[in-house]
Amino acid sequence: MATAVPATTAAVWWTPPSETDRFLPEGPRVILVSGRLAIAWVNIQTGMDATAGAVHLRFLDTGEHRVIPLPGRPGMLLPTDHPDVLLIGMGKEIGQLHLLTGQWEPLARIPDDNPRTIINDGEIVPGGDAVLFGTKDVQFADPLAELYLFTLADGTLTRLAGGQVCSNGKVFGPECGITLYDIDTPKRIVARYRLDRENRQLISAGTAIELRQTAGFPDGMCDVGDGTVIVAFYNPDPVPAGRAGRYRLDTGELVEEWLTPGSPRVTCPLLMQVDGAVKLLLTTATEGMPAAQRELCPNAGCLFLAETTLTAIPETARVRMPTRVGGP
Repeated sequence: MATAVPATTAAVWWTPPSETDRFLPEGPRVILVSGRLAIAWVNIQTGMDATAGAVHLRFLDTGEHRVIPLPGRPGMLLPTDHPDVLLIGMGKEIGQLHLLTGQWEPLARIPDDNPRTIINDGEIVPGGDAVLFGTKDVQFADPLAELYLFTLADGTLTRLAGGQVCSNGKVFGPECGITLYDIDTPKRIVARYRLDRENRQLISAGTAIELRQTAGFPDGMCDVGDGTVIVAFYNPDPVPAGRAGRYRLDTGELVEEWLTPGSPRVTCPLLMQVDGAVKLLLTTATEGMPAAQRELCPNAGCLFLAETTLTAIPETARVRMPTRVGGP
């Protein structure tokens, strides 16, 4: 007889004060701001036709909440080793956001002028001196999206692969060499690649997790550090709760799951330590939700926190920022 998978119902951790803040929260990370621990995430855009979004900061000591409006649509944020600086992918550019001033400093621009593509999810390459990120077709329709490698010391941006529609969660695995686990949401799998850093190439290595029989679309993903990953599922259907699941990378087996009541469109997971215990933070969204469904989903767009069976989490990675990035 199959062993039952542990299932936990998450509780609302933060309720957005406005519908604009609920639209498309993604990519939460634990960061330091002036020495204070905070959770940072992006709200990619503030409405269906909006062309700008924001970075949100929620401080763990007091619950203080700050919003930093941005001039474009931010798809990802990554912690850096520079105080109060995040690496942000926004629109067609990747750059630095100075949290204390709100100053945006572009570092590189992707060679893609298609008006339907913007930078989406990304991850820090092991070692911290490079990032790998993808783009998405904002209409979620055609394979216009690509994967890129950006090395900080020389400011070099390299296209690694194309043919994606909506490049989302990324995790680097524990195997020898650099193994990338990657989600292109409409494919409904977690694909495996080998990253050849020296030649700046990405080599396909098959499917790690098959999700085509699972309700909803895989979106964000985070590393657990024990050979498993947590995948968030964005479910457009009128269901009573959203879901995230923890899967083995070697077999694709589901080993644990979480539910978000009243919020079916789960976008990204984050593991964090809270009072000595490992908790799971989940972002959710209202993006494109019909009014009738929104009435049935009172928690859509909220952030959730849940208990886990885990006892440890991976060390927080940070981008190693040189004093100057690229260019003379």
